[in-house]
Amino acid sequence: MVKTNFYYQKDQIVKVEVSGHSNFDQVGKDIVCAGISAIVFGTLNALDNLVSQQEVKIVEPETKVIIEVLKPSDNNQMILQTMFWQLKTISNQYRKNIIIKEVY
Repeated sequence: MVKTNFYYQKDQIVKVEVSGHSNFDQVGKDIVCAGISAIVFGTLNALDNLVSQQEVKIVEPETKVIIEVLKPSDNNQMILQTMFWQLKTISNQYRKNIIIKEVY
């Protein structure tokens, strides 16, 4: 199962963690994992290209992606909210394969 944690302070996303594998199908044939990966890496590319490096810190240990918001802005919040709703759309159909936790 893919585990995603969205951490909030004052209704702003301050940290996102994504880890795991959906186990929907074999590695390389897993459409759920492929969809989640596309969303996560699209988000990382958007943050890398559209916001300042002083706003976010991206950490990619071997089996996890961590996005830390150092300075909230309209741009980074819009990108991260878009990520949340895209992942939420997948989780609505594949509840056994992805869990989204919101921590306030």
